[in-house]
Amino acid sequence: MKKNILHLILFLFLPFTGLMAQDFHYSQFYNEPLNFNPSLAGMYDGDKRFILSLRDQYRSIPVPYSTFSLNYDMKFLPQRPKKGFFSAGVIFNYDRQGSSALTLYNLNLAGSYTYYLTPQHLISGGGLIGFSNRGFSEDNLSWDNYWDPVRETVDPTLGSGEPFERYRFSFLETGAGVNYRFQHSVRNSLMLGASAFHLTQPSQNFSGVTVDPLDIRLSLMAIANVKLTKELDIQGQFLYQKQDVYKETVLGGFIKLYINNKLGKQLSLNLGLMNRFGEGIAPKIAVEYNSWYVGLNYDVVTKKDLSEYSNYRGGPEIHLKYVIKNVKPFGEFKICPIY
Repeated sequence: MKKNILHLILFLFLPFTGLMAQDFHYSQFYNEPLNFNPSLAGMYDGDKRFILSLRDQYRSIPVPYSTFSLNYDMKFLPQRPKKGFFSAGVIFNYDRQGSSALTLYNLNLAGSYTYYLTPQHLISGGGLIGFSNRGFSEDNLSWDNYWDPVRETVDPTLGSGEPFERYRFSFLETGAGVNYRFQHSVRNSLMLGASAFHLTQPSQNFSGVTVDPLDIRLSLMAIANVKLTKELDIQGQFLYQKQDVYKETVLGGFIKLYINNKLGKQLSLNLGLMNRFGEGIAPKIAVEYNSWYVGLNYDVVTKKDLSEYSNYRGGPEIHLKYVIKNVKPFGEFKICPIY
């Protein structure tokens, strides 16, 4: 019983343990490309792209974790892009964690250059710079110092006794990434990428005195798409991330059923499953209609310490994407969409 209570307390105040510096995550990481690798700006079939992502976790405990992201990126194509092209994007993120309402506001600018080794082999490099602001609230927190031994009662006016000199601070965000893409045909492709974030390791603390650097986050990503039949594709995705001692491995995939391929009435259905090793699984469904994409998954908690309190309920995640195509592909080259 004492062990269970300890686990619950640790979960309630998770943002103030060593996990405070960990970044937010998405099960459908491939639908948030710029948050995982800035070199993926412009790496899609189209000219302009809008992405809206929402993730909600652990409402059943209840210490909800909520994440919101809004992205826009575009290509800068020359009239005859024989060698390559530049792309740029902007990303806004909002993340709120636990009873402490630990929040993160983040606005980033990303840029990349994609170079054609051949019409089928592409390499790209990109960078990211931005502004972040992190803060928390004591309103829903209780501390040992609240206990008045004389009156034998809880008195919040006594203060927390913690050395908080500030409840919010700002820092510079930086990142860089590289990516290789093999485009055998429109529906057969392979993508391999690597990236790093928090390159300057900005300090993360509320005391205003000590220096607690934000650890660099390293990411490795792979996505492969294979055409099986005229009406069916299969895609696999892999993500590995490391931030100090914390690691995350996500492996999954989906099948894509082409219901209608007629121009102006293109409709397809995606069904798949993601597995975050040691933490949970996420069944996924998505619908694509012309330039629109809507993807939904629900995380099922399998990690023992959390599933006991969450009743295996993690929460939903939804992605909305819209792509604008202004120009036709040049020659034989056409980038396959990253789903």
